[in-house]
Amino acid sequence: MKIHDVEQKSDAWFALRVQFPLTSSEGQAIATAGKGLETLCTKKLSEKYSSGPIPKFSGADTERGNELEPQARSIYEMKMDVEVVEAGFVTNENVSPVAGASPDGMVGEDGLVEIKCHNDEKHFTKVAEFKKTGKFTIDSKYDWQMQMQMLITERNWCDMAIFNPNFKDSLVVMRVFKDEEKQMKLYKGLKVGEQLLKEKEELMNK
Repeated sequence: MKIHDVEQKSDAWFALRVQFPLTSSEGQAIATAGKGLETLCTKKLSEKYSSGPIPKFSGADTERGNELEPQARSIYEMKMDVEVVEAGFVTNENVSPVAGASPDGMVGEDGLVEIKCHNDEKHFTKVAEFKKTGKFTIDSKYDWQMQMQMLITERNWCDMAIFNPNFKDSLVVMRVFKDEEKQMKLYKGLKVGEQLLKEKEELMNK
């Protein structure tokens, strides 16, 4: 495992995402290893071979997350009595030479934290579900994202922390553990992705 000392959302970080195109944020497409993975590989290679600027993330959800994540991380540290170490970009040659992950933080020797700053309606729904059942439903794409983060960082659990400062219950945390079956699907999907990237690059370089 290698931790690249870059700031997330910086030019250097975006460049690493081109160099290691199969990232944990696309874990669901990687795990299913179907049309979505092929589309992802095409998209990533188009960014690599284009002379234009690397596309940056945008949108209300992204902007809200960028603004609130530092506050959420601090509150999580206090609530859980832990120290979070930020990790810019993580790769692991033992998993895949073309994969990477950007966890929101590394916790202790064995954990991660992933922070999601939902809008009011979604946060309210998740908190109500948590109060009723002791857990909240994690969107499938985020579940796969965390499983791939754990695979690459070689860690055994990841706390999903949902945060919205507009509520009394501003931060709610649920721990997710490594799932061997899901991680095997990710590993196999990464091998498929490696081959797809190789074939498409060979075609482009003819």
